[in-house]
Amino acid sequence: MKTRITLVLSLFLSLTIVDCCLADGPRIVFQRLSHDYGKVFSGQTVLAEFDFQNDGDSTLKIEGLTASCGCTKAVEGNKEIPAHGVGKITAEFDTIGLKAGRKEKSIYVKTNDPVTPVVKLTLLADVVKDLSVSPPSLNKKVSSIVEPVVFPIDITDMTSERYRIVDASTVEGEAEVSLDPANLTLEPKSTSHLNLFLKLKPEANRSFYAGRIRLKTDHPHESEIEVPFLVKVDNAR
Repeated sequence: MKTRITLVLSLFLSLTIVDCCLADGPRIVFQRLSHDYGKVFSGQTVLAEFDFQNDGDSTLKIEGLTASCGCTKAVEGNKEIPAHGVGKITAEFDTIGLKAGRKEKSIYVKTNDPVTPVVKLTLLADVVKDLSVSPPSLNKKVSSIVEPVVFPIDITDMTSERYRIVDASTVEGEAEVSLDPANLTLEPKSTSHLNLFLKLKPEANRSFYAGRIRLKTDHPHESEIEVPFLVKVDNAR
């Protein structure tokens, strides 16, 4: 009996010591580790707040935030949270340029918590596109770029509303873009044809040109459609 009491007492003391040790230092505890935005229209930027608290007995320091891609970023409030204090991290999810479908992105929160120095926050969204471009990327091989490079594309309006393609430009600004027709009206639930004329700036010994064409629309959410392009010059010299 005496041996059993001794063992129980030893176990109790061991657990107490471990618990005390675990309580030392800052401890970051999030109310949730993921957020599902649900249906998000392409072109929208949505926000989510992740609340957390410092369950430790010393100041918690937010040392850094990193995102899994450029479409995601995070902003913290206070970088130092006292013991038993609270804070929050605001996550921004930009859908411009993303393809339609289920998306999962991550934000990593680095702190001085010795037990959990890095916490992963997960962002989920179902990106919906009303306007789709085919082909989704443009590639062409040419012998020279004296003349504008022509890219035929199809644009499908999957809604019951009419929208217009009102302008076009290149994101990098190194090329001029014109459209034929200049002002295209997209008919509801149908596909329309459009020619893109890309006028590039000749440069000696340059063998390829790469960038993104930005189509501007009057759609309330998808005001811009980005289409990557690659032009290879065969006889560059």
